Amino acid sequence: MHPLLLLWDIDGTLIHSNGAGEESLRQALLNRFGILDDLGDIEISGRTDTAIMLDICRKHQGHGIAPQELLEAYLDHLPSLLAQRKGCVCPGVRELLDWAHQHPEIHNALLTGNVQRGARIKLKHYRLDPFFEFGAFGDDATDRNKLGPIALERARSRLNKDFHIEFTWVIGDTPRDIACARSLGCKVLAVATGRWSVRHLQAHQPDLLFPTLTDHQTVVAQLDANQKTACRELHR
Repeated sequence: MHPLLLLWDIDGTLIHSNGAGEESLRQALLNRFGILDDLGDIEISGRTDTAIMLDICRKHQGHGIAPQELLEAYLDHLPSLLAQRKGCVCPGVRELLDWAHQHPEIHNALLTGNVQRGARIKLKHYRLDPFFEFGAFGDDATDRNKLGPIALERARSRLNKDFHIEFTWVIGDTPRDIACARSLGCKVLAVATGRWSVRHLQAHQPDLLFPTLTDHQTVVAQLDANQKTACRELHR
């Protein structure tokens, strides 16, 4: 069996924070900088935190806000907002993470637009942190598509395994996750637990697509079937 690498997005895929992240941004702007903004014109889903901070700072450039200053204020507000908003782990996620964790040749890692500190805050709050030792984060690159090679190289280095691109999967809920996988050249499992519907995600042609991960046994079976097909193709 070839080692299998699963690169997970966080928001909308692993968890639903019930808007805690966006509210943390709004509170950071208001409490630290005195700016009232609903951020309705700022695109957030599927993007890196660093790109989002740059957009907000450009919008309010007259206030002289530095992106790092805004990011720190956001991270300071995040723990309390996660507690207040009472989000959840998405259905089937714990079961899939457990399945992977129990197999020595299947590995979970992160591929997320969250900066590392923000990712750790979220995962710890939802008690998912034991499943993820490393990954690629929004503070590694502003462009989401540059995170794939970083995640793959870290997996190879940390685990001392030569993960083949055919046995590497990005798991996410947005078209940007699909684009990120395609830029890396790996497979992508899309799940419609975020803001995009099954029909919308299907238009971007993911390798696998599920409305939710609730039926985790079917997800496992599909991943296993794809791995067997890839093995046959690789060894022809």
